[in-house]
Amino acid sequence: MQSKRVRVAISKGRILKEVCAYLAKVGYPNDIGKKDSRELIFNVKNLQILACKPSDVPRYVELGAADCGIVGSDCILEAECDIYEPISLPIGKCRMVLACPKNKKVELKAGMSIKIGTKYPRITQEFFLKKNIAPEIVFLNGSVELAPLTGLADAIVDITETGSTIRENNLKIVETIMEISAKVIVNKTSFRTLNKEIETITTALVKKIKI
Repeated sequence: MQSKRVRVAISKGRILKEVCAYLAKVGYPNDIGKKDSRELIFNVKNLQILACKPSDVPRYVELGAADCGIVGSDCILEAECDIYEPISLPIGKCRMVLACPKNKKVELKAGMSIKIGTKYPRITQEFFLKKNIAPEIVFLNGSVELAPLTGLADAIVDITETGSTIRENNLKIVETIMEISAKVIVNKTSFRTLNKEIETITTALVKKIKI
């Protein structure tokens, strides 16, 4: 009996390349991460891989456009979707940080006023509210490092792998907000109807990545 096709939404960029390389090693041959292509849908055996903007992956999975997905935990937390998060993967590791200009001092004190540039307004709000601070948030979708350099914000909340981009833009890390890595997420209906198919793929993938 032929396996049902499973739609997998994967975060474009480094995670897509890494996951597809591992899939090729566990019986799903492909060269998706190796070729420069604008294609967004790839059929590999019983998989249909959707190359998605990272912030869109949780929504595709929640609404059933994908049965499961692989994306950074930052995007999952920010989206706050109704999905299952059964597995963490040791790839896509980075951290979310609060950063400000090198020549400024930011001390977080209850009740203070601060303006933050970020593409993660939900996570930023929660982080500051735990410190009894109500930040003014400036939502940005790219080049977040520019915000404090142009006076648009006092500081930023963004992700970094090595901290080099932050340093190169004359900024410094004030505090690490959270550690981030990729996670497998699953649509709740697909978890029931395609459980065996999804488990077969994810189990093989997890074993290979952890070797």
